[in-house]
Amino acid sequence: MGRKDLNFENEKGPINWLQDFIKELSERLEKMEETLVIDRIEGNIAVCENRKNKKMKDIPIADLPQDIKEGTILKWENGKYKIDASNEIERNIEEKMRDVWK
Repeated sequence: MGRKDLNFENEKGPINWLQDFIKELSERLEKMEETLVIDRIEGNIAVCENRKNKKMKDIPIADLPQDIKEGTILKWENGKYKIDASNEIERNIEEKMRDVWK
Protein backbone atom coordinates (compact mmCIF):
# COMPACT_ATOMS: atom_id res chain seq x y z
CA MET A 1 0.00 0.00 0.00
CA GLY A 2 1.64 3.20 -1.14
CA ARG A 3 1.03 6.76 -0.11
CA LYS A 4 -1.27 7.21 -3.12
CA ASP A 5 -3.66 4.61 -1.66
CA LEU A 6 -4.34 6.64 1.48
CA ASN A 7 -7.55 8.65 1.38
CA PHE A 8 -7.32 11.70 3.61
CA GLU A 9 -10.45 13.85 3.52
CA ASN A 10 -8.43 16.97 4.12
CA GLU A 11 -6.88 19.39 1.67
CA LYS A 12 -4.01 20.07 4.07
CA GLY A 13 -2.28 16.78 3.34
CA PRO A 14 -1.66 13.70 5.48
CA ILE A 15 0.86 15.19 7.93
CA ASN A 16 -1.21 18.28 8.72
CA TRP A 17 -4.38 16.20 8.85
CA LEU A 18 -2.80 13.85 11.39
CA GLN A 19 -1.48 16.76 13.47
CA ASP A 20 -4.94 18.37 13.48
CA PHE A 21 -6.56 15.06 14.44
CA ILE A 22 -4.14 14.50 17.34
CA LYS A 23 -4.65 18.07 18.57
CA GLU A 24 -8.45 17.76 18.47
CA LEU A 25 -8.36 14.36 20.20
CA SER A 26 -6.06 15.72 22.89
CA GLU A 27 -8.36 18.71 23.50
CA ARG A 28 -11.40 16.44 23.76
CA LEU A 29 -9.68 14.08 26.22
CA GLU A 30 -8.50 17.01 28.35
CA LYS A 31 -12.01 18.43 28.41
CA MET A 32 -13.48 15.09 29.50
CA GLU A 33 -11.30 15.12 32.62
CA GLU A 34 -11.77 18.82 33.26
CA THR A 35 -13.08 20.02 36.61
CA LEU A 36 -13.77 23.74 36.78
CA VAL A 37 -14.72 26.06 39.62
CA ILE A 38 -16.60 29.24 38.81
CA ASP A 39 -14.37 32.00 40.16
CA ARG A 40 -16.65 34.89 39.22
CA ILE A 41 -19.35 35.93 36.80
CA GLU A 42 -18.72 38.94 34.59
CA GLY A 43 -21.76 39.89 32.54
CA ASN A 44 -22.63 36.89 30.40
CA ILE A 45 -19.30 35.12 31.01
CA ALA A 46 -18.37 32.72 33.81
CA VAL A 47 -14.66 33.00 34.61
CA CYS A 48 -13.64 29.51 35.70
CA GLU A 49 -10.49 27.96 37.11
CA ASN A 50 -9.33 24.52 36.09
CA ARG A 51 -8.67 22.64 39.34
CA LYS A 52 -5.79 20.59 37.87
CA ASN A 53 -3.69 23.14 36.04
CA LYS A 54 -5.04 26.37 37.63
CA LYS A 55 -5.61 27.93 34.18
CA MET A 56 -8.49 30.36 33.84
CA LYS A 57 -11.17 29.80 31.22
CA ASP A 58 -14.04 32.04 30.11
CA ILE A 59 -17.29 30.21 29.34
CA PRO A 60 -20.49 31.85 28.11
CA ILE A 61 -23.21 31.50 30.75
CA ALA A 62 -25.55 30.28 27.99
CA ASP A 63 -23.36 27.13 27.78
CA LEU A 64 -23.73 26.37 31.52
CA PRO A 65 -26.54 25.03 33.73
CA GLN A 66 -29.01 27.62 35.06
CA ASP A 67 -28.26 27.23 38.78
CA ILE A 68 -24.62 28.32 38.67
CA LYS A 69 -23.00 30.82 41.00
CA GLU A 70 -19.52 31.65 42.24
CA GLY A 71 -17.95 28.52 43.68
CA THR A 72 -20.04 26.10 41.60
CA ILE A 73 -18.01 23.09 40.49
CA LEU A 74 -18.50 21.94 36.90
CA LYS A 75 -17.65 18.76 35.02
CA TRP A 76 -17.75 18.15 31.27
CA GLU A 77 -20.15 15.28 30.60
CA ASN A 78 -21.86 14.09 27.40
CA GLY A 79 -20.94 17.18 25.43
CA LYS A 80 -21.89 19.83 28.00
CA TYR A 81 -21.00 21.20 31.40
CA LYS A 82 -22.91 19.90 34.41
CA ILE A 83 -22.84 20.84 38.06
CA ASP A 84 -20.67 18.34 39.92
CA ALA A 85 -22.82 17.42 42.92
CA SER A 86 -20.13 15.12 44.32
CA ASN A 87 -18.05 18.19 45.17
CA GLU A 88 -20.97 20.18 46.59
CA ILE A 89 -20.14 19.15 50.16
CA GLU A 90 -16.56 20.36 49.74
CA ARG A 91 -17.80 23.70 48.41
CA ASN A 92 -20.21 24.13 51.33
CA ILE A 93 -17.42 23.48 53.84
CA GLU A 94 -15.18 26.03 52.11
CA GLU A 95 -17.98 28.63 52.24
CA LYS A 96 -18.55 28.03 55.94
CA MET A 97 -14.84 28.35 56.66
CA ARG A 98 -14.74 31.68 54.79
CA ASP A 99 -17.75 32.88 56.83
CA VAL A 100 -16.04 31.95 60.09
CA TRP A 101 -12.98 34.06 59.25
CA LYS A 102 -14.97 37.12 58.16
